[in-house]
Amino acid sequence: MSISLSDCSTSPWLVSNDFEVGTEFPLLAIKSVEMADVPTPGTTKKTRKAIIHFVGGSKGWAANMGCLREIGRALGITKNIDSKWIGARIALKIVGDVRRPDGTKGNAIRIARVEPATNAPAPTQLPADHAEMKEAK
Repeated sequence: MSISLSDCSTSPWLVSNDFEVGTEFPLLAIKSVEMADVPTPGTTKKTRKAIIHFVGGSKGWAANMGCLREIGRALGITKNIDSKWIGARIALKIVGDVRRPDGTKGNAIRIARVEPATNAPAPTQLPADHAEMKEAK
């Protein structure tokens, strides 16, 4: 019997530690973006973050400002998250040894590439069980 550790994650967000460093996900279409209060690791505080939801996904991604800016630049939008984000496709990757705001180091989710929304064939959908994503490279 084998149980994936990521299956045990109770986080409502995509969490970098659920995946192996070097994992790159297929292009995923942005379904929606909303603001939410997200717990800050190692504290009792919550931080307001943009949560990106993907077509076919059950968990949102609490993107940091660097990733949001990178997506915005790639889409030609530098000031606001707007309707041009919906349908845009992004590929995420897991990187290791990243310095976190609390001073610790760990894994992080970063942008591998961004493609504007098009009338192209439907992008790969995020499996309902995000643990399956680590097999897709």
